[in-house]
Amino acid sequence: MTPITESIERSERLLVKYPLFKTSIVRIQACFDSHDATAEPDCCPIIGESGSGKTTIISYFASLHPRVDHKWGLEVPVLVAKVPARPTVKSFAETLLYQLGDPLWSQGNTVKKSIRLRELLKRCRVRLLALDEFQHFVDVRQANILNDVADWLKEQVEEARLAIVVAGLPRCLEVLRQNEQLRRRFGATLRVGAFRWDIKEDRTTYRAFLHAVKEQLPEYAMPDLSDVDMAFRIHYASYGLIGYTMKIIRGAARIARSHPRRQITMRTLSQSFSEHVWSERLDDPNPFTENFDGHTAPPVTLPSARTCAQRVTGNHRSVRVELRT
Repeated sequence: MTPITESIERSERLLVKYPLFKTSIVRIQACFDSHDATAEPDCCPIIGESGSGKTTIISYFASLHPRVDHKWGLEVPVLVAKVPARPTVKSFAETLLYQLGDPLWSQGNTVKKSIRLRELLKRCRVRLLALDEFQHFVDVRQANILNDVADWLKEQVEEARLAIVVAGLPRCLEVLRQNEQLRRRFGATLRVGAFRWDIKEDRTTYRAFLHAVKEQLPEYAMPDLSDVDMAFRIHYASYGLIGYTMKIIRGAARIARSHPRRQITMRTLSQSFSEHVWSERLDDPNPFTENFDGHTAPPVTLPSARTCAQRVTGNHRSVRVELRT
């Protein structure tokens, strides 16, 4: 592997295990370990804003328990799948069959697909089912819960005695609130979200996160990301969400690779913000410009609140952040 390729790999695969990340992994591991160890395996909902790191948490946990090809067949300890948009029993069954490698995933009626799925879940020794984008069970357009699909899911996992982790936007909890049979299988909700700059503990953790990011990218010349002013700018640019933070930093690293000294500067960060985030925030200032003033900048509105505001006029959830040490 060439130095350039190695540099690309490092920046694109960068992973910082901040405290809530570690807590989430421990919680999912407890669900995983409950398979065949308890009368009813543990289940956990993980909710948070888009970009809060839910998918990364699930993907990382799955990497700790990789698929294994045995002589007798494929073992899939953790089955990860995204719930299709506006799922039906048919489309959901096909999604799970496809993820299990069934070559006939699109063939047969719903009953036959359900039978094949149960057989494959057992044959592949699936212990934990991790479902991302679980909010798709909530039909926003018709303002109802897809209970027929939720009931079908409950039947499959009970038959296979699976632990379940579901991840999605906060509205996915409506599925559990309105489906009593599914709800009783789930424990306390694990919430991952934006780091609040106005909360000292969050602010300190976020700055420590940025420090760890810089430490993992030694081949790039860059300012101290954990400096109060710089951290505030990055926080403002990313809503304090891990996903958006990493979008900006990875984007800046891609731009810096063409620089002889691989420098990540304010200009680099400004360009990355413009390319990867600003299209969602055209009314907000670019926080990496010289004339940015954190004391007068408009409040940050989280992505989900922006979406809600488009559907319900005047329903804005804004967070006023001020620069402080």
